[in-house]
Amino acid sequence: MKLKTIITSLLFLLLSFTNYAQDYKKEIRTEFTAYLDALTNLEFEKSVEYLSEDFFKIVPKEQMIQLLESTFNNPNMEIQLKDSEVVNVADKEKFDKKYYATLIYSSVMDMKINNPEGEEKEQRDLRNTLLLLNFQKTFGLENVKYDKEKDQYEIKATKEVYAISNDGETNWKFLVVEKKQRFILEQFLPQELIDRAYSEDDKED
Repeated sequence: MKLKTIITSLLFLLLSFTNYAQDYKKEIRTEFTAYLDALTNLEFEKSVEYLSEDFFKIVPKEQMIQLLESTFNNPNMEIQLKDSEVVNVADKEKFDKKYYATLIYSSVMDMKINNPEGEEKEQRDLRNTLLLLNFQKTFGLENVKYDKEKDQYEIKATKEVYAISNDGETNWKFLVVEKKQRFILEQFLPQELIDRAYSEDDKED
C-alpha cells in the first residue's frame, strides 16, 4: 500500500474517531436546549424531566413544579426568558460510576414588577432602585438594564450546569445549582468537582 494511501486512511480514521468522540457533547447540547425551551414555553412538567433524579431526593418533583409555576405565574411580576443558548460543553470526566461534564449557558430574562394598587411614586422609585442595585450586584453591572418607560428589567445571566450520565454518551440529566448553594452540590457531586469549583471561587475573590 502506498504511503499516501496509508496517511489518508489514518487521517480518515482519526477524524471519524474525533467526530464519534464528540457526539456526547452534541447530545448534551440538544438535551439542555430542550430543557431551556420547555422553561421558556412554561412547560414545567416537561422541564423537570431533564433534571437529575438525585435532585428530587431533596426537592420532590411535584414541589419543584409548583415552585416553577409560582415563580413564573406570580401575579406581582411578569417573567420572560429569551435568547437562551449553550455557550460551551467541557470534556466529560468519570468519577465512580458516573460521567460529568460542565456546561456553560447564557440567557436573557425580562422582568416587570406589577405595581401594587395604591403604591405611591416614592415607594415605587425606592423599590426599583433597591431592585436594580441588587440585580447589578448579583449579575454584574453590565448585565442589567432598566427601561424606565416600560418599568422593566433586562437581565443577562451566564451560569454553570453539571451534565450527568451513567454511560457518558446518552440520557444526560442536569443539575442547575448556584455555586453558593454548596450544601446541595455536595449531595450529588464528587468531592473533586466540589473542591475544584470552590478553589476557583477563591482565586476570583
